[in-house]
Amino acid sequence: MIYNRREFIKTAGLLYGSLLLLPACSSSTQGKYIVITDKEADCLIALCERIIPADDCPGATDAGVIHFIDKQIDRRFPEEKELLQKGIESLQNWCRTKYSKNFEELSTELQINTLQMMEKNEMPQEQWTVPPGKFFRKVLDRTMQGFYGSPRHGGNKDYMSFRMLKLDYPLLLGQNRYRK
Repeated sequence: MIYNRREFIKTAGLLYGSLLLLPACSSSTQGKYIVITDKEADCLIALCERIIPADDCPGATDAGVIHFIDKQIDRRFPEEKELLQKGIESLQNWCRTKYSKNFEELSTELQINTLQMMEKNEMPQEQWTVPPGKFFRKVLDRTMQGFYGSPRHGGNKDYMSFRMLKLDYPLLLGQNRYRK
């Protein structure tokens, strides 16, 4: 079969467009996160929201902290994946044993009490596969970094914390921001 130039371009364009749509058609069981599962994310979101809760200003969820943590584990700190997963699993097991609920299902007061116990390492160590204090400090550090850091790293969506603190956006070479 002989194609003229227009038919070739039309066919090539359709083929290329179809190839671009192929990934969108595939069924993925991963969910909306790169490293963590949706169930782990539910617990992690609740943890981050207790550390930086939303009030009249945005909280950790609004700033995209969960996505920051997920991206950091995938790209920069893959060695933290095991600590995070085992910490979440241990926390959920401890909460189900003590309260018959997962951490994210607890009242705000119980969540705060649980975090305080983790921070002070006052939880029974035999129920944890990682030290609860170490797990808490890692989640605390990553939550703060995701909320107060630069959006280019995946957190602090739309410079939320900078606006909340009434800080200027960081100067980026090649960009001028003029205030009215």
